[in-house]
Amino acid sequence: MVIAAPLGIGCSTGGTYMSGGRQESDVDRGETNGRMFDFVSNKPEGDDWQIRVRDSSLWAAYGDREDVTELGTANLTKKETAKLWELVDAAEIPDRKKGKKDEDEGWVQLRLREPDEGEHDIFSVFISRADAEEDEEVVSLAGYLQDLIQKHFKKTPEF
Repeated sequence: MVIAAPLGIGCSTGGTYMSGGRQESDVDRGETNGRMFDFVSNKPEGDDWQIRVRDSSLWAAYGDREDVTELGTANLTKKETAKLWELVDAAEIPDRKKGKKDEDEGWVQLRLREPDEGEHDIFSVFISRADAEEDEEVVSLAGYLQDLIQKHFKKTPEF
């Protein structure tokens, strides 16, 4: 269960700014084209966390079914950004099996958008909570996300 608005909404922009062609009196809104990572944790009792990272921008929300609290957006430091993307890369999301949602045990979803010419490659995997607890890369990534949320939003995530 996704707890907030569809995964395309929530985080302020990050990535590379590209100025669009402007006509006189047009507003240059630019466009972003960069990597994006989503981490969604779903417990069988209904507790959910959704985290989105675009470049150095971190957005988070949590909730219990319909009662959702959006923590907002934080800008990560260069060091935090580098470490987080290193952990995302170590999880090797494109090489994993797609998996499926485990409604009985709960699940974790890892979703990675990689920029490509014109289109983006999107990789999405589901991992049962039982399997995720044994997966060193997922545990390291989740632990660092917990640290970042604690630091930037003063909230201790339980996923």
